[in-house]
Amino acid sequence: MRIPCSRCLKAAVLLAWLLLAAVALASTDGDTTPESLRPLIDAAGDADTYPDADLVTVFDRTTSDVEPSGLSHVVRHQLMKVLTVGGARDLGFQRFDYDPVTQLIEIRRVRIHHPDGTVTDVDPGTARNVTQPMYMIYWGARMLAMQVPRLRVGDALELETYRKGFMIAYLAQAEAHDEVDESRYIPPMRGHWYDVQVFQDTHPVMEKTVTVRTPRDKPLQYRVYNGEVFAETTFDDAMLTYRFWKRDMSPLPHEWRGADRQDFAPKVVMATVADWEAKSRWFWDVNQNQFDSSEEIDALVSDITKGLKTDEEKVHALNHWAAMNIRYCGLNMGEGEGYVLHPGDMILRERSGVCKDIAGMAITLCRAAGYEVYPAMTMAGSRVEAIPADQFNHCVGAWRKPDGEWHMLDPTWIPFSRYDWSRSEGEQHFVIGTPEGETLMAIRAYGADENQLTLAVRGKIEPDGTLTGKLEMSGAGSADTRLRRTLGQSPLPGLADGLRAWLAHLVPGAELVTWDAGDPQDWSRPMTVSLEFRLPGYAAVGDRVCAWQPVAANLAIAGYGGAVRLANPPSLPEERETPAMLWWPQQVILDEVIEAPKGYEPSPTVTEWQAGTVDDFASCDVAVSVKGRKVTHAGSFRFARRQVPVDDWPAFREAVHTFRDASNTHLVARREGK
Repeated sequence: MRIPCSRCLKAAVLLAWLLLAAVALASTDGDTTPESLRPLIDAAGDADTYPDADLVTVFDRTTSDVEPSGLSHVVRHQLMKVLTVGGARDLGFQRFDYDPVTQLIEIRRVRIHHPDGTVTDVDPGTARNVTQPMYMIYWGARMLAMQVPRLRVGDALELETYRKGFMIAYLAQAEAHDEVDESRYIPPMRGHWYDVQVFQDTHPVMEKTVTVRTPRDKPLQYRVYNGEVFAETTFDDAMLTYRFWKRDMSPLPHEWRGADRQDFAPKVVMATVADWEAKSRWFWDVNQNQFDSSEEIDALVSDITKGLKTDEEKVHALNHWAAMNIRYCGLNMGEGEGYVLHPGDMILRERSGVCKDIAGMAITLCRAAGYEVYPAMTMAGSRVEAIPADQFNHCVGAWRKPDGEWHMLDPTWIPFSRYDWSRSEGEQHFVIGTPEGETLMAIRAYGADENQLTLAVRGKIEPDGTLTGKLEMSGAGSADTRLRRTLGQSPLPGLADGLRAWLAHLVPGAELVTWDAGDPQDWSRPMTVSLEFRLPGYAAVGDRVCAWQPVAANLAIAGYGGAVRLANPPSLPEERETPAMLWWPQQVILDEVIEAPKGYEPSPTVTEWQAGTVDDFASCDVAVSVKGRKVTHAGSFRFARRQVPVDDWPAFREAVHTFRDASNTHLVARREGK
């Protein structure tokens, strides 16, 4: 293969810059004077070196010193160079988020290195301590916000911060302590420490180094995932030192429905905890007293389960009561707002909380009814690795049936759902908190048919081109849930408007004649929506030819209430660099019969659209058949997993495009001339 000279030149220039930068990095490691950093900044190159980047991180160095209690002291030193005006804008405002109850943060250095060798030191005291923007969770999180003096292309911004304490993503803040009490910064699992470090960013990074120092009697287990990261371990009489580093990293690609970067970017997961069983026992120990019942709770349980016979029916009803009656709103409720779930009687009184509170309400109700239900930690949106670091962002419940089988409960994700566990949470990892200790487990992968949507259309084309007909729509799994939420959370006039807008994707003058739907809170049967419609001018009718497009396929692509996971997909590129995250697999079934006007004989030009097979990651199988004046356009489109691996992207893309082709086709009927 012949490479154009211009590409060779660019590659050579970039290689030269990288070699120069590597030498500079090696010579300045640990030396932070402006004079020592100048060669490194110069070696970082410019916009020609990184033509698609606005800035480049010259280095990002973090050092964590861990005390025997698990309290950590973290110093982060960063140097970032401005390549474009956009980069100057991005670096011009700096914010440092923290939880004031469990964390302390200090800005120690803000320095601008100018191209002429001069430096400007910015007073860290100009940062303002303000409330973070909040939505649905109002726990008092704060941030240090700083406006950096105007940066120009070629400037480099140097930052150094110090932190101590901890942050747990799926939990709120603990009870405030006196300002001088160091115990507030010790992690909940006292004596242990963990971290997850991702070694790639949205812009180029020349070097990222993470150093961790722990006492000799507190060894750290770690593992590298998703690529290469260099690592070394050294020790002296008192401390173990772990060092991880990686250089010359390209930016993370920004792609349609990109998966969580922890699922594909190089990372190191580390923890001092021995195993998941220890984490499980700890989680149960700190929460075991939060699920006590009361007279009010006992009466509520009796009312909810009245008339129900089986254990499954009762647990289902109790779980759904919590889902439908505890609103998601995180308010600071005082003590217990940390790693401990709130008591059930408190949540019943407040009728609000975050995932751990809604789950705690369901657990309390189920335990009051005599069922063995425990709290559990899970990660929504990405996988949890084998190293027992805290990699969770969500709290749920787990019912241990008499035969020992676990049945998972997630009331947070199932408002207006038939299920105890959302079909959008397939393949998720979880750890259940029990006295015995449980290991890391995972939800099974759901099948495409478990999230099926069926569109059945029966219609007739009038001589003037008006299409009149009826649509029956039914769903399963997440498709069923999306229909229920759309119908259960909207006022009735809005529902009719929404259905008209959906039909208007077919023709602007679409008319909704009448509509009906099942009860969104009837969990005993699938959700159904039926409607009668009139589409003026939908078909083009001439003296010899009548032509129209399929109705069901185009409605599927337009999507209604999120019931079709791939509604209105953009133009999909031929290749991807990272997995695509779709959250749930799906199968869409088309069943359409349209009758042509009297005197016209259907004669479709294309009768089949196929891509893949049922054994492939994705497939499309749609066909046209004719019986008399009736044209049947039927088949299915499916994709098999919640995440599309890079290797399966071509098959997925082909199936999507084939389904589009099937929807864009023109069905034709002809008649003989007079």
